[in-house]
Amino acid sequence: MPVKARGWERIYRQRGDLQYNVLLKIKRASVVFHEKGYEKILDLGCGTGKHSIFLAKRGFHIYATDISQTGIAIAKEKAESQRLNIQFKQHDMRKIPFSDGFFDAVLCIWTIYHGMLEDIHRTIEEIHRVLKTGGTFITDFLSVMDSTYGIGEEIEKNTFIGEKGEEKDVPHHYVTREELIQLLLKFSHVKIRASSNSYTDDSGRNYTRKYYNVEAIK
Repeated sequence: MPVKARGWERIYRQRGDLQYNVLLKIKRASVVFHEKGYEKILDLGCGTGKHSIFLAKRGFHIYATDISQTGIAIAKEKAESQRLNIQFKQHDMRKIPFSDGFFDAVLCIWTIYHGMLEDIHRTIEEIHRVLKTGGTFITDFLSVMDSTYGIGEEIEKNTFIGEKGEEKDVPHHYVTREELIQLLLKFSHVKIRASSNSYTDDSGRNYTRKYYNVEAIK
């Protein structure tokens, strides 16, 4: 009997390409990356590839990785149809299969908080390892002030599962600013900006998303 797909593999099999708009922070980051002379960028948790494709079109050497085989397959098909040379690899983000100091920048967008706190620690350690000195890490974390905080089963402090329909088997960890500072202690310079927006899920329910945008320099 085949193993039942879980998490984002299940979501991508069910929904296919989740083609959302490229985030403004990625557009701004691409300008800064050019100014800094960056070349190699890791899109960690690339999903179906919207940010990888955007950055590849702007001349960066993109390495797009995800734990979902289906997500990578969709992203790869889009990249090939546009004749973009993106390097794809499937792996767990807690074990990044690249050498120390390989990347100028690492992006991990709407992804890193999908796990237990120990998973997040391990992922940040790996990101720090594969970044060059002076390299940039751009990510985001859900705040404990987010409107979905507390919904579902709390499987450890500030980590819940089952709070949203299609992500029912995907853990969500919520942070305070103080916890976030501790998570990023290895980085030489960190910017944390509180942000919010509203969105509606597939059931028509409205949410207020409260999160932290993070830019950290090794």
